[in-house]
Amino acid sequence: MKPKLLLVDDEEGIRKVLGISLADSGYTVLSAENGEEALRVFDHEQPDIVLTDIKMPGMDGITLLRRIKQQNPETEVIMITGHGDMELAIKSLQYDATDFVTKPISDDALEKSLQKARERILIRRKLKEYTENLESLVHEKSARLQAVAKSLASKASGAQQPPDPSRYQKIFDDMPCYITVRDRQYHLTAANRLFRQDFGEPGGSCCYELCKQAAAPCEDCPADKTFHSGCPQQTEMVFKTQTGASFNTLVWTTPVRDAHAEITHVLLMATNITQLSQLQDHLASLGLMIGSVSHAIKGMLTGLDGGMYLIDAGFAHEDQAQVMEGWEVVKLMVGRIRGMVLDILYQAKERAVVRTPVDLAVFAEELSSLIAPKMKRHGIRLVQEFAPGLGRFELDAGQVQAALVNILENAVDACIEDHQKTEHRVVFRVRREPQQVVFEVEDNGIGMDADTRAGIFTLFASSKADKGTGLGLFVAAKIVHQHGGEITVASEPGQGACFSMRLPAVCGEPQKNHI
Repeated sequence: MKPKLLLVDDEEGIRKVLGISLADSGYTVLSAENGEEALRVFDHEQPDIVLTDIKMPGMDGITLLRRIKQQNPETEVIMITGHGDMELAIKSLQYDATDFVTKPISDDALEKSLQKARERILIRRKLKEYTENLESLVHEKSARLQAVAKSLASKASGAQQPPDPSRYQKIFDDMPCYITVRDRQYHLTAANRLFRQDFGEPGGSCCYELCKQAAAPCEDCPADKTFHSGCPQQTEMVFKTQTGASFNTLVWTTPVRDAHAEITHVLLMATNITQLSQLQDHLASLGLMIGSVSHAIKGMLTGLDGGMYLIDAGFAHEDQAQVMEGWEVVKLMVGRIRGMVLDILYQAKERAVVRTPVDLAVFAEELSSLIAPKMKRHGIRLVQEFAPGLGRFELDAGQVQAALVNILENAVDACIEDHQKTEHRVVFRVRREPQQVVFEVEDNGIGMDADTRAGIFTLFASSKADKGTGLGLFVAAKIVHQHGGEITVASEPGQGACFSMRLPAVCGEPQKNHI
């Protein structure tokens, strides 16, 4: 059966027509004429999917979306929007809307959005089933281990004698999780094969030394709690292997008692749950990426249609100027599509850095030539400040060029959006410093406020509404980090922005972004 659906729209005609269509498709349809009524229905019925208009009297669709996500983040919300509300629609995706459809609503577009919502619901259910099955398996094995631990304790000869797991070592070694036994002084007295494989031989080492690669015990140690309370504990912890790899684990503890019922040791069992967390993050990221990119493509295709119309009309009227105008629009849209595709490829797959010697002056001149035509079309002055004696420097020319093009494009767009100043310029600087090269791009465009700066390098964070995908600066930062460098930005509203890229002569550890 298809999920329960709440339809929210202030127009009765739309509610009636859409409600009939959705009911015929197998949905159990609830309806509300405004945001306040929608929340009341939602509280009572808890529908799986909400289909809401983005502009309504009183509470608008964006506010309703945020209120619903606060109550139940797993609810799938599809926005209904007009053609002039694209900026609001993109904003809704940033608040975790599933998708949006534009008025007039086509059956195909609505069905695709609903199918996406159903698929996300199904994936979550499968994940939940998988998690529950995993937890059931772990509880079953935990109970078995507790029985083993009790048996070991009954064989112990004294209060301070550690349990001897040799008799049960094969059981421990066959378990698909990490099993250890520790005493009150944090020393590991036993471990199974999987633990020894990833963390090394216990050899009397402390648990925090092997499990966390740390110099001191954990502040909220579940084994300590078991020693103090005598009760099993369950918690999530981050483990770090001897190779430096970190992952999330689900940890269970149980006390091991001697013949006098005194707790002498604690048995710990830990299961790696990193893949589940990564899968959930990947699904959320993928959904947002698909929504953001698909609507960006729609805008670019519309631009292509407009350019081709101008070309056709120019040929029909033998108007060469109109033909050239249309051709410039087509070139602009093709350039945007190409840039977006490259951004997606950079974001989707980690690329190895291949550093080769590059003549910095030539590299900077070629890069300037790529952006100069667009700046000329919009009357923006390009200022080149290349320090003398730049010489040669080892970097991955293709990747660094992609990063700088994204930053330069961003600077040009910031100038285009600024209608307060009569003259705009973009300054492109390149200079050498000891053991590093510095690229700077400074503009006098619209600038950014603190909130925008804080998330400027975050995936899908865009200040360009429907004109951007939120990939460009994220990709630029990723490329810089792969070079072991750092990228920073300084900006104030109305005062422009200055992006700085620093690449070291020798690839080092990735640095952080700075605002």
